[in-house]
Amino acid sequence: MMGQTRPLALIVEDEALLTLLTDGLLAAAGFDTIFAADETEAMAQTAAAGRIAVAVVNLHLGSDVAGQRVIRALRQHTPNLPVVVITGFDTDAPQADLRGLGWPTVRLQKPGDYDVLVPAALKVMEQARTGDAPEGWRRHTDYV
Repeated sequence: MMGQTRPLALIVEDEALLTLLTDGLLAAAGFDTIFAADETEAMAQTAAAGRIAVAVVNLHLGSDVAGQRVIRALRQHTPNLPVVVITGFDTDAPQADLRGLGWPTVRLQKPGDYDVLVPAALKVMEQARTGDAPEGWRRHTDYV
């Protein structure tokens, strides 16, 4: 891969085993990875790293539901940053509300959806690159 730059993925996860799982999957797919366990670390890593290709964000970090704040802050730094949200919350739970966070975003369910993490990351990266709207939007205004 001489001369080629590997895409950089930011993993925002407070559970060490899930961080290692996510890192292993992304690294095997050709990503470089950086990690953050909370909102403050995520912003520090983003500032230090420069161009992030995709962020993988757990909504529940420690005792706080900080994932939405992390996504908002990341997208202030990099508008339309591709984001893969990983959550144990049901899609209809108020804690899992992704409205107003922009796109491209895809939601995966813990713990079962890790097998589709890499395809999901590639999908949102492609959506960001092409500007193609995701299929099956629940609310068009969430992504405008």
